[in-house]
Amino acid sequence: MGLLSKFRKKEKLYVPKEFYDDMIEHAKLEYPHECCGVLIGNSMMGDRKIFHTERCTNLNKERAHDRYLMDPREINLADKGARAQSLEIMGFYHSHPDHPDRPSEYDREVAHPGYSYIILSVKDGKEVTAKSWTFAELDEPFVEEAIEVTVSKWK
Repeated sequence: MGLLSKFRKKEKLYVPKEFYDDMIEHAKLEYPHECCGVLIGNSMMGDRKIFHTERCTNLNKERAHDRYLMDPREINLADKGARAQSLEIMGFYHSHPDHPDRPSEYDREVAHPGYSYIILSVKDGKEVTAKSWTFAELDEPFVEEAIEVTVSKWK
């Protein structure tokens, strides 16, 4: 365990209800395939606030039921849009159709330190649960990050 992660306070991800609901709707809409998207926001003193989400195209057509591949052009556009608003990419979300809202080995292999990864478990295209995961250093496993759904958007 690295020095950074040893002293890091327990982080929480704040997501306005409007965007939380949009991620859930996106997961239901794409079922039985995985959906994916970008989390845009900022971080101040350990509080990670999401200001909006951007839906992305899952380019993985062969294994869309259990893998996602985000379009790099869409990520680049989301990043440019975020920076224009003095925000940044805070992380990503994707769904797990008929599988738990825990990261798979593949999810860990393609993840990068410092980002939040919301995983939405979609059961039968109807019931959706969500958990967020993060890690600070390359050699660390994912740790769960609390999600707090807020009433309104940030100003």
